[in-house]
Amino acid sequence: MTSKSPTYFLFRKHNNIFYIFIFICILYILFRLSATLFPFHHTVLTHIGNLTNKTISYSFPSTNKFISSEIALYYRHATSVRNSSYPYISGDTFRAFADYIYDETRQDKLDLVKYGEIVFVKADMFSSFFGSPFNSIQNPFVLVTHNSDFSAPSNYETYLSNPKILIWYASNPSVENHEKLYPIPIGLPNTRWTHGNLNKLTYAAENYRKPWSQRTSLLYMNFALETNRVEREKALLQASKIENAQIIKNRITFDTYLQQIGNAKFVLSPPGNGLDCHRTWEALLMGAVPIVRQSGLDPLFVKTRSVVVDDWSKVTQNFLLSLNFSLNDHIIPDVLYARYWYERFFKHRLH
Repeated sequence: MTSKSPTYFLFRKHNNIFYIFIFICILYILFRLSATLFPFHHTVLTHIGNLTNKTISYSFPSTNKFISSEIALYYRHATSVRNSSYPYISGDTFRAFADYIYDETRQDKLDLVKYGEIVFVKADMFSSFFGSPFNSIQNPFVLVTHNSDFSAPSNYETYLSNPKILIWYASNPSVENHEKLYPIPIGLPNTRWTHGNLNKLTYAAENYRKPWSQRTSLLYMNFALETNRVEREKALLQASKIENAQIIKNRITFDTYLQQIGNAKFVLSPPGNGLDCHRTWEALLMGAVPIVRQSGLDPLFVKTRSVVVDDWSKVTQNFLLSLNFSLNDHIIPDVLYARYWYERFFKHRLH
């Protein structure tokens, strides 16, 4: 038998490695091609307009690159104490959308803002923002203000006519029916607070949220009078006339609170320090119907199962019993989801 030289075996070894490398490359190309031809479909139930149920299907390419960029988008600027509440909304969820931030933790230089980019401003810092920081901005941008009980635009209404502001998305809006001012919810509490714990909120929505027909409490009230005594005393006085109203006067755990609103048909939600309340959005998450006063927030409630009154005297026993929200009571409104607001905010960019 003819013996093989060492060079022959070395050639065979390198040849095998080459074929293995080619095989891996072919598998990778097929994987990327399949991700393009057969995208992963994620279906989201949304609640639109006059409480009609519509299904929207989003197609997401199932690649690690896309998934990582998707997470990065919703968690931009996130730290251990400033995390987004994704998939839901909170002040820090809106903050995570921003290209530039002006708040108590950071004041970005704004001279490089491009057309349609998002600038997030803490709503109690208008006096400093509408100075040299605002003047340094050269291009029209999207202004988002949140993370404070302060109203917007308040004393800065004249800036709505400034061409540099494409649109102003504001929590606690002080102006109604202005083409450049659109309300955004105060949403859920930020994750850095105990009552913003996403694990607790998600667990509660899955386990404590009862169907409308099984809720035993007609009206639920749980708020401190001190934050807005005039408004809240009026609401409490009227609602206390209603039978089967659950009025909580003592401090309870957050878990108990979520269980209770998951068992209530209506939740009374008068304004406190600010126009909007976390309670309103917690109620919607838990399937209850918040009762709120007519305000600049009204465009938000068109897309929810809510009761908007112009006076608390309208909240009567007969009025509540005449309402039936059992239809689609399993749906969480789209305005509670981060994706809904992402699509609104980013549509102003140049494409």
